Amino acid sequence: MDSRRGRIILAALGLACAAIPWAQQASGLPQSTCASPTKTLFYTPRARSESLLPPGFSDSLWAQLDGPVRELGYCLKALPGGKTAADTAGNGDNLFLEAWARDEGGGTISVSIAALRLRELAAGKLPEAEARPLVYFRFSPFEAAGMYSVLAKKVAENLRSQYVAVLLIRSHPAGAVVHAASGLEGSTPVEWVVPLGDLPISVSLPGYLEARRNLDLGVPGQHTYDLQLAKRRFYNSKFIYPTLAAGAVSAAAFVLENHYYGVYQALGPADSRDRPDAFGQNFRTAKNYERIGYTSLALTWLGLTLCFTF
Repeated sequence: MDSRRGRIILAALGLACAAIPWAQQASGLPQSTCASPTKTLFYTPRARSESLLPPGFSDSLWAQLDGPVRELGYCLKALPGGKTAADTAGNGDNLFLEAWARDEGGGTISVSIAALRLRELAAGKLPEAEARPLVYFRFSPFEAAGMYSVLAKKVAENLRSQYVAVLLIRSHPAGAVVHAASGLEGSTPVEWVVPLGDLPISVSLPGYLEARRNLDLGVPGQHTYDLQLAKRRFYNSKFIYPTLAAGAVSAAAFVLENHYYGVYQALGPADSRDRPDAFGQNFRTAKNYERIGYTSLALTWLGLTLCFTF
C-alpha cells in the first residue's frame, strides 16, 4: 500500500513539473531563451497601481515588448528577487524598466515607463528616472486593449534613440569576417543595431593579419569603423619561432659535425697505437651530428613553407 502511495506521489510531482513550463508559456510572459552574451533588459512583472489597469495589462505589455527589444540586442527578463537584488546580474550596464499607472481624472489613466541602468538602480536613482520617464501615455480604460502594441512600439523607439547604437564596420579589403563578443557575426561591410557599451570584435580575412578591437559605443547614434587590414607576411606566422629554432639547431649540428670530422682526420699513427677507439668515437659523433643537422634542416624548410602558408 505504501509503495503504491509513493508511486502516486512521484507521478503527481512529475505531472506538476511538466506543467510548469506549459503554464509559463500560457501566461504570455517573455521566456528566458536569450543567448548568454546578449545584454539583459530587466523589468518588474507588475506595474505599480496595477489595480487601475485592466486585468493582465502588464503581462500583455511585456509580451508585446519581447520581440522588439530582441531586435535591439536586449533580452527581456523579470528582475530576480525584486529591485533589492539589482546587482545579482553582475553587469551594471544592463537596463531596468519599471511601469506604473496613475489616475489622471476625467475617466483617463496614464502609464509611465522609466528606464535606467542596474548600477543606477542599485545607487537609488529610480526616482530621478521616474521624473523623466522613457514613455508616458494617457488613455481611457476602454482603449486599453489596443494600447499594448502602441506602448511596446514607443518603448522600442525610445530605447533605440537613447540606449542603442547603429554600428557600421567596413574593412579594406572588404569581405572580412567580423566576430563580436555578443555572438554577432557577419562579413564586411556589416551593419548592426547593438546596445550601448563596449563591444570587443575580431576581424579576419585569409592572407591578412587578424585585427582585434574593443569598440567604445558609449553614446547612441551612428558609429562607423574603417579597418585597414595588414597583409600577412611570413615573419608574422605562428610557425616562425619553431622554424628559427630548427634552423639554429641545424647550424649548430653542422658546426659540431665539422669539428669532430676535423678531429677524426687529424688522428695519426700515434693515436692508432695509443687510442685506437678515438677513430671510431669521433667518426660516430660526427655522423650523429650530421644526421641531426640534416633532420633539423628539413624541419627548417618545412617551417618556412608553413610560414608562407599560414
